Amino acid sequence: MEARWQQAVLAALASWEEELVIVPVTDPARAQVLVRRQRPPLRELGGRPRASHGRASLQVLEVQRDGSWRLEPKVVVLISPGQRQLAIQATALHELGHAFGLWGHSDDPADALAAMPGSQPVVALTARDRATLRWLQAQPSRFGQPLPAPAPAQP
Repeated sequence: MEARWQQAVLAALASWEEELVIVPVTDPARAQVLVRRQRPPLRELGGRPRASHGRASLQVLEVQRDGSWRLEPKVVVLISPGQRQLAIQATALHELGHAFGLWGHSDDPADALAAMPGSQPVVALTARDRATLRWLQAQPSRFGQPLPAPAPAQP
């Protein structure tokens, strides 16, 4: 069962690698995206508990790299193992989209980032998913840039 989950997640990563440079690391402390084989906890929605097969949660951290402090995202992605392989792949594709910066949802169920999945699992990025990612990459960002030095204290 673990091999099936891993194959599905790797297939989802391969789709994103067509658009992004993804560098695996062995030290989880250096990872900006951690993918875990874990069912997400229930979330309250409208006063009722709601289950989901995947979840991405973002933290913005100040880290020291190469002698200077920088802002970096740290995203933990939880993908439930209790699904069919194509459903795991579709969930991973969607949640990894959030991890790579696409925090909104599409209203088209054919998109990987659809708010509501259609009748068939989406296991490939659509032209709209790709265009949204390219648009996002063109936006200015402070991530990865050295933080400005603190202003000197006033007497």
